[in-house]
Amino acid sequence: MAAALHAVPQAVTWPLSVLLFQFISMPVSDHIRELRSHVGHGLLLLPGAAALIFNDANEILLGRRSDNGRWAVVGGAIDPGETPAQAAIREAFEETGITAVVERVSGVYTSPVITYPNGDIAQYVIIAFRCRAAGGSPHAADEESTEVRYFALDALPSDLPPAHRQRIRDAADPGSASPAVFG
Repeated sequence: MAAALHAVPQAVTWPLSVLLFQFISMPVSDHIRELRSHVGHGLLLLPGAAALIFNDANEILLGRRSDNGRWAVVGGAIDPGETPAQAAIREAFEETGITAVVERVSGVYTSPVITYPNGDIAQYVIIAFRCRAAGGSPHAADEESTEVRYFALDALPSDLPPAHRQRIRDAADPGSASPAVFG
């Protein structure tokens, strides 16, 4: 796929259903809690990783979020001392019980500036990886998901956010020699 750049509004309040990271009722790392103790509700630019996990049938693994009941790609914040690929693999196992192997970077994305209901402001730089499932059985492995399962690419759930659909499209071709998408 061709590399694409997308303009992102300076500051918007987006419906929670369209965001990759929705930490309203999700656990917050000690690192982010420490940063918030210094900056209060001010804008934080935070790194995130997404694991787009495909099985041998080229189906995508998605999780139904416990905070809003909608389907989403697997992902989360990168912890201090962790590489983006390590974060994607960790998040995959924590959220789905699947051992993932990173195949390639499929894209780098920037979320809009997000204002959470508690007043915290954040923007995420998300490094997405195409991964293959290498072990485990998909199940809701933590409190962030109520259900996980594979979907055929032509049968994605209707409530999957547009940004997640784009990440799936960007990662879908297993043999792609195309460069990663930067959006």
